[in-house]
Amino acid sequence: MPGATFVKGPNLELRTVTSDDYKFLLKHGNDPAIREGAPTPTPVSENDLREFVEGDDRSVQFLPCHDGTPVGFVFLFKIDPNRDHAEVGCWIAPDKQGNGHATEATNLCLEHAFKDRGLHKVVAHVFEHNDASMSVLENLGFQQEGCLREHDYIRGEYRDTHLFGLLVDEWNRG
Repeated sequence: MPGATFVKGPNLELRTVTSDDYKFLLKHGNDPAIREGAPTPTPVSENDLREFVEGDDRSVQFLPCHDGTPVGFVFLFKIDPNRDHAEVGCWIAPDKQGNGHATEATNLCLEHAFKDRGLHKVVAHVFEHNDASMSVLENLGFQQEGCLREHDYIRGEYRDTHLFGLLVDEWNRG
């Protein structure tokens, strides 16, 4: 059972993550279709997930839910309150993709970053082959700031990683 609603949008609610959500997060977070877009070369265990959710004071995680049902995971991490920025990550379960959930979930997470936390900038790293994520970011107003050439080793080859950034004044509030 997902935790309490923290941010509510037109179609999704971002809920706090509880240990009851770990089964859903592990199932989908370790799915090859999700891992293709995330820098997780080794399986994520329940202990790894617990440490990220409960032990990382530089991150905040949400479970995007549609009609009470979890559809993915969205999170701010590397939150640096002294420099007023953080990084955002998001994935949607393969059977829930194509419904605008990634855009809405990311936008709601940005709302928390900019309105609640007062951050000035949010960045995202996206692998060169992840056109869907790049489209989500561009729709929300992110600008491509650079390319880290052959930066990540993914499934047998080095791939470029694109760096995107969004300043609070550039945010397209969806």
